[in-house]
Order: sequence, then C-alpha cells, then structure tokens
Amino acid sequence: MEKMNLHRSNQNLLADTEDFNALREAASQTTYADQLRQTEEKVMGQTIPWEGYQRANLITDKEQELIKNYDKKSPEARVGIFQKEGDVYAELFLNLLVKINKAETLKYLLTLIEQIFRDYPPAIQHFLRLSTETNSTYPYEPALRILSRSGGDWYTNAKASFILASLMGKSNHVDADSIKTFCNWLRDNLKKNDEKEVNNAVAASMKFLNNEKYRSIFAAEDTLASLSSLLKTKTKNMQLLYQVIFCLWLLSFNPKVALQISETKLVPNLVEIFRLSLNFREKVTRVAVATLKNLLDVGNNNEQMITYGIVKPLENATAKNWADEDIKADLAVINQRLEKDIAHLSGFDFYKQEVMSGNLSWSTVHKSEKFWRENAHHLEENQHHLLLVLKELLSSSNPTVQAIACYDIGEFARFHPRGKIIIQQLGLKIPLMTLMEDKDAEVKKNALLAVQKLMVTNWEYIAAESK
Repeated sequence: MEKMNLHRSNQNLLADTEDFNALREAASQTTYADQLRQTEEKVMGQTIPWEGYQRANLITDKEQELIKNYDKKSPEARVGIFQKEGDVYAELFLNLLVKINKAETLKYLLTLIEQIFRDYPPAIQHFLRLSTETNSTYPYEPALRILSRSGGDWYTNAKASFILASLMGKSNHVDADSIKTFCNWLRDNLKKNDEKEVNNAVAASMKFLNNEKYRSIFAAEDTLASLSSLLKTKTKNMQLLYQVIFCLWLLSFNPKVALQISETKLVPNLVEIFRLSLNFREKVTRVAVATLKNLLDVGNNNEQMITYGIVKPLENATAKNWADEDIKADLAVINQRLEKDIAHLSGFDFYKQEVMSGNLSWSTVHKSEKFWRENAHHLEENQHHLLLVLKELLSSSNPTVQAIACYDIGEFARFHPRGKIIIQQLGLKIPLMTLMEDKDAEVKKNALLAVQKLMVTNWEYIAAESK
C-alpha cells in the first residue's frame, strides 16, 4: 500500500522541491539558496594547485593526471568521463577526500562530487560499488569524517551532508555505525539556531528519508521533537517549512513512526500549518494534507486533529476548487474518516477546537448563556489552557478574533464562581484594559464589556443600561 501511495503522489511532491523557490513568500529560503550559490561560485572560481599536492607527495602522479583531466571541464564532459571511467573517478574522489586536509580544497572536491551527483545521478552507483564486505564504511566514512571536524563551516556541511544523504538514500547495505552517526548529525543540526545549518539538515533529511529503511532509525534518534519545533518557529520560511513537512510525509508511511508522532506536538502544529496553507500555493497544502491523511486512525491523532481545530479549515479546503486531484482525494479521505469522531462531539468540544484553531467567529456558542453556565468550568481544565490560548488571541492581527476573545473572557468571569480571581491570576486584566483603547470599534466595545464584567457583581443591571 505504501508503494502505491508513494507512486501516486511522489512525482507531484518531488516535483514541488524543484521549483518551490519561486514562491513569493519564500524570501528567507531564497537568501539561503543565494548564499549557497554565491559561495559555490567563489569556491569553484579557485584554481587548485594539484601539481603542488603531487610534489608534496600528498597525491600520486596518477591521481594528479586523473583530477587534472576532470577539473575545469564542462558538465557534459564530466558526465562523459563518468560514463566511461566512473569507478575509477569515484575511487579517486574518495581518496582525495582522505588525503587532503586543506579546507578550501575539501570544499572544492565536495562540490565536484555534488555536481556530478546532480548532473548524472547514476554516478552514485559508482561510489556505492566501492563498499565491500571488508570495508563496509566506504564510501561513507570520508564525508562523515569531514562532517565531524568541519569546524562548523556551513558550506562544507551542506555539501558533505548532501553527498552522504544521496549515497545512503540509494543503498540498503550501509553499516549500522555510519547510519547512526549520520542520524545523530542530522538531529543535532536540526536543533541549531543557525538557520543555514538547519537548512542543511532538513535538505539532507529529505534525501535520506526517501529510503524507507532509515525512517524508524531517524525517528528513534529524537528528531521528531526537532521537526515539530521547526513547524512552530519557521512558519515564515515557506521553503524550509515545506521541506520539514515533506520529511514528515515520508516518515508517516512507517506505522511505528506514525504512532510516535501521535505522542508529540506534531499533529497540532500540522493542523495549524494546514490552516495557514490555504492562503499559500497548493504545494504546501498538498504535502500537509497528504501527511495528515497518513496519520489518521493512529493513536489519538484523530482526536488531536479535531481538538486543535481541523474542522473549520477542513470545511474551507473542501469547498475550494482544487486543480490538484491528489488534494481532492486526500481531503475526501480525511472528511470520511473524521466524520464519525466529529459526530460525537459536544458543544464544548466544538468550542474548544475553534479556540485551538485560533480562527474565532461569532458562532452561537459565544453568546449562549446556557453554554457558559454549563461549560465555564471546563476552561479551568489542563491548567487553564484554553484561557491562556484566549489570552494569546487578544494579540491576534484579526480584530474579530480579538473581539470574540475579549467577549469569551468576560463570559468566563461572569459565569464561573471564581472567574474574576482566576483572570487576575493569569494576567488577563491588563491586556483587556489595553484593548479598551483599541482603534477598532468592535474590539474596543468588547474589551470594555469584559472589564465591566470583571468589575461588577450585578451584570444584568449593567447590560440593561448599555442597551
């Protein structure tokens, strides 16, 4: 089933990675791509003194002859060389990576290898043929060694990790130590504050995870928490965000990993990205929807999707006229599978998922006294989590959301026996008072009403006077 699903969607999703830099919103990733390209141009503009390496006995006469025959040739000429002598040149490049330690020359060599992998993907097989029963760490060990001692140079890491991910992604016979070492490197770099290093790790993960054999190993190395964090913090970087979700899509085909995902905050973050993606091009929506579909009926994923507000964006997405048939099909599956869960929701369940979605509208529950009498106490649950979410929504850029958040906080104060005290303790009074001066009339009005509910006992009298 996985292979069928991958076959159905893989071409669309993989194609997205080729042209996603065209997204208008992807300014941050374009900066990374520009830096990568500019650095590569600078690196490849050098002339490497191969003769000097030969005179210093760092490389042999034959190695000098081979590299000079390859260096500075056109991409077409290099492809021709690999088609004729691929095994010879694969061995040459790995030997040079081991023999030469100068940082700039290593960057040059790594770029040569990456370029041939891009221009002529069959070249990867020439490198893989160097692996033997007596030396199973080849061809991975030289690049792993460079990653471990690169001194934090992001460009070197970008090239070395791309090469490793390309090699491992095409092999099912990588030694366990090499896999673990690379997974640990990916995990550590996904956590870094340096965005270029994060980009390196995510791009390498995409290639690495194309091989289904590595998905459970990757997830076992505590990478899911890092991916979840990136979904939360990188929502303005569309390319990086897309790549992170693509990794999750690949991981979600593994049942064991899908269950692990249900135990993290990934599903709530995915639901939020799905909601936001309806304002982007279809590429983001496609991979987000495909991932959510794969996570259905695993652990408590369905419950999390509903709790964190998938219903409204799902309705909006289903109503759209999608050109992509995969999105339509996946949305239909999600609707069908969640229908039975949604049918059992109470009025408070719907309210909760609306608040968690952050997309408040004047639905009937907000102004229903019966609802607040019966459910005000639920806002205390989970350490007042819903009240704290409403506090965050007071800072929303949407005036309607701000106004409704003000109103709901006021109703909690009105109907909960300790509502006024709890609101004071959670620090909700000050932002409400600030919004009393808001330029939006609706926000200003509802902030004033909420503060009045905090200040008075006989609300019915105040309400009658304000009519």
